[in-house]
Amino acid sequence: MPKDWFAPHAAGFGPLVARLAARDLPGSTLRRAEDNAIFVSCDTEPRALHSYCRALFLLLGEGEGGLERAGREFARDSRSLGRIARGIRGVAGGFALRAFGPDDPASLPFGLRRDLESAIAHATGLHPDSARPGREFRLQERADGRTLFLERMRSPSESATRLRAGGPPRRGELPRRGELPRTTCRLLAEMTEPRSEDVFLDPFCGYGGIALERALAAPYRFVFASDADREKTTAVKEALAAKAFERRRKTIFPKTRDALDGGFFDAAFVTAIATDPPWGLYEGGPGAAEAGELLRGFIAEAARVLAPGGRLVLLTARGAELEGGPHFSRRESLDVLVSGKKARVIRLDRV
Repeated sequence: MPKDWFAPHAAGFGPLVARLAARDLPGSTLRRAEDNAIFVSCDTEPRALHSYCRALFLLLGEGEGGLERAGREFARDSRSLGRIARGIRGVAGGFALRAFGPDDPASLPFGLRRDLESAIAHATGLHPDSARPGREFRLQERADGRTLFLERMRSPSESATRLRAGGPPRRGELPRRGELPRTTCRLLAEMTEPRSEDVFLDPFCGYGGIALERALAAPYRFVFASDADREKTTAVKEALAAKAFERRRKTIFPKTRDALDGGFFDAAFVTAIATDPPWGLYEGGPGAAEAGELLRGFIAEAARVLAPGGRLVLLTARGAELEGGPHFSRRESLDVLVSGKKARVIRLDRV
């Protein structure tokens, strides 16, 4: 019997995530695609969503109103509690019950928390244990005034080691200043429509998140990750010692170079680029005018190195002036949020 699943993702990427879910979850039904979340129905856990969504939850119920009103309904709702019990009954261990408002963690009245925990414990045989929970249940109030009752699914990578020391954090960890969340890196890489013959380039790679996610996303010919900061490209090299790249490391090339260096790649050598160039907004970085000049110079270089039909995906500040010129056609543009900042992701195709 199909189950309902809920997966939040980076705001603004809704159309892309809906396409990826249709590709990766054959036989599933897309119930709803929102600006920052997707609802799907399928028979088995849709593990593919872990790659580009921030978390994955089994949807146990939806209630009207905020946390308190909906929480009381869930405590009495035999259908929601039955969904919890299915597949859990007889399994020992503890669980945590957490509550979230539309934007931040929230608290529940003591009596309501007690009633919900008692109902979950009765349905499952588990016991409340917020310190060492084996499972996590959640009330999530949404901006539309509805509240979701959820069970969080653990990512297969949650217990794995980090891809590299000093690099992108595991899913669920906060990125460092100026570093993209890993799922956002995957979405940018996926927006290039990965192909097995790709020569992929991220010329402003930072700590390599986009390039490393592209290497994990699909087959390719070569992946180049370059940055003017040697410390960062050294960190990318360290990433390649991880087991995830055991069979790929000989085809991934971290390079310390200027993105506008016209002598590094032959013309029409690259087939896909996804990158996050300087926005001119970060402390210590270039000013907005300087960043704009850098971006225009890079687009000219991208026109040279990209083969006809090549794909260029750029993450920029939303106010950045960006014209691809006669060498590119605009394929897609999405207004997104990155670490709370208004941004735009643009795909240009080389004509």
